[in-house]
Amino acid sequence: MVEPEEEPYAELEALQRRFSMGIARCLQGADDLTENLCEVLGAYIEQVRVALAEYCKSCHMVCRKCDETGFIFELDDQGREHAKPCDCGLLKKKISLFNSAQIPGQFYDATFRNFDVSGDPSLEEALRTASFFFKQYQQKGNWKGLLFMGGVGVGKTRLVSTILRDFTLNHGIPGIFKEFSSLLSEIKSGYDKGFSESRVLEKINNIEILVVDELGKGRKSDWEINILDSIISNRYNMRKTTIFTTNYTDKKATTHAESFVVKGEKGELKEKMKKETLEQRVFSRIYSRLKGMCDFVEMKGPDHRYPGNELSG
Repeated sequence: MVEPEEEPYAELEALQRRFSMGIARCLQGADDLTENLCEVLGAYIEQVRVALAEYCKSCHMVCRKCDETGFIFELDDQGREHAKPCDCGLLKKKISLFNSAQIPGQFYDATFRNFDVSGDPSLEEALRTASFFFKQYQQKGNWKGLLFMGGVGVGKTRLVSTILRDFTLNHGIPGIFKEFSSLLSEIKSGYDKGFSESRVLEKINNIEILVVDELGKGRKSDWEINILDSIISNRYNMRKTTIFTTNYTDKKATTHAESFVVKGEKGELKEKMKKETLEQRVFSRIYSRLKGMCDFVEMKGPDHRYPGNELSG
């Protein structure tokens, strides 16, 4: 395992001390407080359809500074009373952002510390890139995102879920997770209700951090490509940070192989394999935009979804 050089939850640990809650760590927690039990010294993550956070009942106490009102009242030089937000509201905000991010429930416990890098050195490099992505994001004018490419089960979705968790729950930056085929289904469902795709796309076009999982998945229809082109073009033009995962790579040798069935000369069914690179899946215009708005990170290794190794997705 590779541990980031900087403790990713130090900021919230300091925040909890400012709350004056009087408890330094979760009463039921293990030594490693970055795990799920009390992920940020005050928030507990649970697994449902999407990952949700709530105050840790084992360590959360009433804020002594504001008595849970969320505001501190002070007198100015002229004796007039003014209210200002209490620090404890920051944790509430971060929990709210995390709960709005729609991170898949399967990855509710995803952290940089428990990401499995066994199997190939590229996984260690991918973890390092992900761990320090927030520092890159903080650099003035740097809005460039990431695109993780590689075979199924190497940990792409788990890693981007961890990044989104870090941005929302640790740093208070809005973000949202969208699996591409589910996004298409959401748009089609809107059509049935008389809504245009802009109703769905407006939010993801404007969100600070957008994660698009399974780029290239689908039937590659004109409609699907147009939706993808709209998202990427808008994000590119607005200089918004976007993170992608895809099973398709730049090389035929390593890209995803799809099976399909054809009829033989005698009418028998035969299974064939088809390989397309990422550029072939999304076409040159979109691929060019992706190269301009993301750093490409290839991940290699075994499929960790097999029984006995379930940490990666």
